[in-house]
Amino acid sequence: MRIFLTGANGYLGGLLSEHFSRVPEINSITGIDVLPPKRPLPEKMRFIAMDVRSPEVSSAMKGHDVVVHTAFIVYWYANMPATERDDINFKGTRNVAEAAVANKVRTFVHSSSTAAYDLNMSRGGSSGTEDFPLGRGDSSSYYANSKAAAERILTEIIAPTGITLTILRPTFIIGPRNTITTESLRELTIKPLGHEHARLQYIHEEDAAAAFTQAVLTNMPGAYNVVPDDYLPLSEVQKIVGVTPTATIPVEFVRVTMDQSWKHSGSRLHPSWFDLLLVDATSSNAKLRATGWKPRYSTAEALRSAPSRT
Repeated sequence: MRIFLTGANGYLGGLLSEHFSRVPEINSITGIDVLPPKRPLPEKMRFIAMDVRSPEVSSAMKGHDVVVHTAFIVYWYANMPATERDDINFKGTRNVAEAAVANKVRTFVHSSSTAAYDLNMSRGGSSGTEDFPLGRGDSSSYYANSKAAAERILTEIIAPTGITLTILRPTFIIGPRNTITTESLRELTIKPLGHEHARLQYIHEEDAAAAFTQAVLTNMPGAYNVVPDDYLPLSEVQKIVGVTPTATIPVEFVRVTMDQSWKHSGSRLHPSWFDLLLVDATSSNAKLRATGWKPRYSTAEALRSAPSRT
């Protein structure tokens, strides 16, 4: 089996390249990204410096059996125009999907997110399932809006072709290889007024990688939430990552402060990431569990596995 992996230099792409390289059924991995990985490549992996929007994607994909699409602008810096961000996320997704159709791959696995659900409708909900409506592009989160839109693009292009389209929707992924998430959480040194009990789910990177590996090896059409069995309130999440809030602050003030930091100080944390922490909703993993997958780690264990404060 030959895997074509986009976003190979990203956190998830790097994680998956390591896991896929250890699977006997996988013979080779071709990874693409605009910049080469800084870490040594796994033995089975070949890297090509390539933008997902490039017309060369189709020829590079020739001969592969499975496409795993992880390339996406997750952290959006203020010096990148929104038009460029959307061009990468949407034109890139469309280009990779059309290349997959042209090359008649067997399976297309897409890395989406539980954030793709309609955040306004899901707020305060429990154990949401995969048939919950996707966002309509009207949330405060560019990330959530983009993930929902990318799913629609893939469904439009891939679904009619007979290629198995697997959409995996992880919650926040965290683990030993992830420094950005814990660093970001530690920047939130306050208690948001009225939201300290907002429920959050974190999936361990090994559990997330196991779901992607299973999707590559087996026939799993449709969408699947990749979430742990449990959740924690924001206050407990902060405690686990070593944050002792110094004050209770109205959320409007936090948003303004984060917006200024994002615009003028080079922060990667657009204020909409703060809004995602406050949605206070949980998703169900029952559908993915029914395929044989099950999480090995709880939310607390996943958080504790991440790098500690230095």
